[in-house]
Amino acid sequence: MQRHPTILPAAMLALAAASAVPAAARAARASWIVEEDQRHDDFGLTAVGGWYLTGFGAEARVTFPIVPDGAIEYLNESFALELGVGYQFYLDDSGNFHRVGFPVLVRWDFHLTTLWTVYGALGVAAGLPLGRANPSVFWYHGYVWPIAAVGAFLHLGDVFSLRFEAGSLGVLAGVHFSFGGSDPAPAAEPAGPA
Repeated sequence: MQRHPTILPAAMLALAAASAVPAAARAARASWIVEEDQRHDDFGLTAVGGWYLTGFGAEARVTFPIVPDGAIEYLNESFALELGVGYQFYLDDSGNFHRVGFPVLVRWDFHLTTLWTVYGALGVAAGLPLGRANPSVFWYHGYVWPIAAVGAFLHLGDVFSLRFEAGSLGVLAGVHFSFGGSDPAPAAEPAGPA
């Protein structure tokens, strides 16, 4: 029997190759912004996939800003809430299993340069097995799992970024779209003569 390569590795390689030229051009003009005072009111949509602890999967996440100015006055950082839904396929000694996952994360972003943002995230995920008579997150192949992750965004444009994440759920990569403002905070007007 002849084995055929899967489409996912080829698609990820094509995506990386297609993004190399714009990333190189953008890197040439990247500047440090980690100490600038910026608001990050971005609403975002993410699609990631990769290796979960028990198999392969993919998920979609929606990002909402919760502290757009961040917690540290002299750093360009912000907090966001992420809600997601995903699908996981995994192998077990007794057969193949499928489940739907629901991650909820609080992400702390550090906007280092115009090209790179890095983050840490904490949260929880629930997994609901499919094809069971009485599916439950607390029963056979369901789960409730803490999330601790680190990741990065490679900004290829004002809206489009590549995203990479590694943590207690697994190793994921994908794309992210930002909608909203990341403009620098306006400078204060100088006070006129009294």
